[in-house]
Amino acid sequence: MPPHDHLYSSVPNDGVSRLNNQRASLVHWIVGRFHQLLADGRDDDACNFMDEWFEWVDKKTYINESTVFFDGDELNELYKQSKS
Repeated sequence: MPPHDHLYSSVPNDGVSRLNNQRASLVHWIVGRFHQLLADGRDDDACNFMDEWFEWVDKKTYINESTVFFDGDELNELYKQSKS
């Protein structure tokens, strides 16, 4: 497991695989979206999209922006529980 500092969050052992799968899905979507923008002739949009992505993952600047990940099903379940 990586050292505990501001770049890492602890994840229960049973959540590591799930988190890795979510990250992989996100990266695949981002790369696919970039390629689609290029294929559509939207080069400026593609470059702006990737600029935002690289800013988001840059360990020197990401801490200045809030990013929230959630599982929609879990969020709905928490909402239902809060209303009961």
